[in-house]
Amino acid sequence: MKSFKIGLFLCILMGGAFGSEFDLEDFVKAVERNSIDLIGKKAQYDSLLEEQRSLISWDYPYVETDVSMVKNSQGRVEPQTTALLMLIPKLPWVSTMLYQSLHIKTLQYKKSYELSKNLTFIASKRLYLSYLITREKYNIYTQRENNYLSQLQIAKQKVNAGSMSEKDYINFKNSFLESKLAKTNVKSTLIDLEKILDTILGVANTDSEYEDFNVFLDDKHSIKISGLDFEYVEIQKHRLSQMLDESLYVDIIDLSAKDYHTNAKLANRDRFNTFEIGAGVENSNSSTNVSLKVQIPLPVTPKNTHLKRKYMALESGALKQNEVTKRNIRIKANSYINQLKNKQKYIEIQKENIQNKKHLMEMGKIAYESQKIGLFEYLVYQNSYMDALIGLADAKLDYINTTALLEETLGKSLTDIGEK
Repeated sequence: MKSFKIGLFLCILMGGAFGSEFDLEDFVKAVERNSIDLIGKKAQYDSLLEEQRSLISWDYPYVETDVSMVKNSQGRVEPQTTALLMLIPKLPWVSTMLYQSLHIKTLQYKKSYELSKNLTFIASKRLYLSYLITREKYNIYTQRENNYLSQLQIAKQKVNAGSMSEKDYINFKNSFLESKLAKTNVKSTLIDLEKILDTILGVANTDSEYEDFNVFLDDKHSIKISGLDFEYVEIQKHRLSQMLDESLYVDIIDLSAKDYHTNAKLANRDRFNTFEIGAGVENSNSSTNVSLKVQIPLPVTPKNTHLKRKYMALESGALKQNEVTKRNIRIKANSYINQLKNKQKYIEIQKENIQNKKHLMEMGKIAYESQKIGLFEYLVYQNSYMDALIGLADAKLDYINTTALLEETLGKSLTDIGEK
């Protein structure tokens, strides 16, 4: 039993060398580098900014030519040609609005990418911490299976000696098989988590043994992120208020409203959007003359008025969305924080429960060795202790998931990756 306690202690501490170890900064870079979603969004944002820059640029100039046959004063037919270089300028008051819109969109896309990056990191951190706790659970289930196996061998000897009935032995074996099934389920979950982490971090293992799924459970192939462990959320009221005020969700919607406002002003000013001016030469009656041409649109229809109203309606909607978003974020954030406080209390009580059941298990060991209780009764104490350890791991997983929901609501990880 001394070896059991030492083995369990080592399992819980997850001792041993790790195959792939990253610090927090490398973890963040790897997540960004290997995220298909982030790669696609960065390309999309860059393309949208280039599209806006294209709108600011003048349209291509073109050459307009006109050739006709006319009679001169002497009655002879001669060609009359006109060649003009035409320009379609962006009027100064229009260019000003377009540059303002570009500036707003640049900020908006930057914040949108930052938000996407934060959410990707939050999901990756949640995955890694779930992997750590699931690894703890797997070690606990492995130790439970080993306990049953060693005691099953003792039970077999007792059956052969006639001190245990065949029925009791079969019941005991059923318990052993159930522990084996439980370990197998956790094993599948652990393998899936590690495979996803390998994908996120770009970890490529070229070992021939990699075809064996058991390699995922080997310490030399496991993953360790230094500086990233299970910990309680501690956030002061002033810090929470600051994070709510600096919410990227709110900033992005606010910038959308500003862009709509700018586009409404642009629609009001861009009434001469087809204004053209050109200059060239005209050859007529054997003489060459300078020719000028100006095309001025007549904005007498309500086309731009409706366009302005379109953007004003969008601006009004964005401002209303902003207010509702602020309120919803505050409500959800406070709710998750209260849940985390309650879950933290549960974890601390569960730790006391573990110590109590550990003490009972140790007392049961003494009673079993002195033959005051039987094997089955002693295993009840062992199982109760193991169940408490598994319950603690499950409570930690629940805490990790709720923390991720809080961080997603805030649009920012509570693990300050900027200072790492």
